[in-house]
Amino acid sequence: MQILIKEYDKRDDEQLKELFDLSFVDEGLLNIIRKSKFKFAYSAFVKDKLIGMSFGWMSSFHPYCTYFRILSNPFYAMNDVEEKLLSKVESLGTMDLPLQTSIWETSINIKSIYERNGFKEIRKTYMPTLQVSNFKAELPYSDENNHMIKTLAEISLNKELMEKLALLVKRNYEKTHTVNPVVSTGLDEWKKMILANDVLLDGSYICLDAFGKDIAAYSFLHESESEDSYELGWCGHSKKLYKSLIPQLIVRQIKYSINEKVKVIIGEFDTTDSCAMEVLKTFPFAPCPTWITYQKK
Repeated sequence: MQILIKEYDKRDDEQLKELFDLSFVDEGLLNIIRKSKFKFAYSAFVKDKLIGMSFGWMSSFHPYCTYFRILSNPFYAMNDVEEKLLSKVESLGTMDLPLQTSIWETSINIKSIYERNGFKEIRKTYMPTLQVSNFKAELPYSDENNHMIKTLAEISLNKELMEKLALLVKRNYEKTHTVNPVVSTGLDEWKKMILANDVLLDGSYICLDAFGKDIAAYSFLHESESEDSYELGWCGHSKKLYKSLIPQLIVRQIKYSINEKVKVIIGEFDTTDSCAMEVLKTFPFAPCPTWITYQKK
């Protein structure tokens, strides 16, 4: 069976949508192709049938690698479609940055291909759900250190504390993304990211130190695409001794969600983030496959 690889043509958009559906890929990535935001894009055909696709793009926030995805029709897996598309990507002479991609751990075939071709796993990401509707009204909660807990709504009105929060969030995020660094940007930009349109100001909590002057720990909560669910955002602490405060903030967020009649909280936990992993191991999230990120320098 002869496979033809050629540059992407917009006339193949309808078949591309079908390929996305078969590949269980976030449809948000489809806009990269439809709006021509890609760095490269190649299609694989058997006669007039689109059976595979590879495309790459850049991130303004993480500008030090080239992101890419390879999609294929699983019914043509025996034809080495993914291997041929990867070979095409690696043959491009403009690849002056590390290549980075992510797959579900259940994608056994492409997982094997990446590992055979020198890609290294840099992290795993868990995206499980927590059925808060199953929790009893009273949840265990202890604040033996008597720390002051504020909502993000309250902190946002205090210029000094908001500045300290932005600085801490920036530091922690950069620390957990050393393999794929972020662009250098000022605190005002970090404040904007913290106060994003979907953040729940009254459901995001910040714990102050014993003197109420500095940030000890934080955990953000966001709206999701579904009305009956929320999403956990960034969490972190300023010192290791404050690590135990984060689960206390999550308990408050569970209570907040229950009061708002929300049934599910969705998490996103990177293995490179010790605070996120602490949350994952503390609460009864449902089992789920991991999202593996690979990189090749």
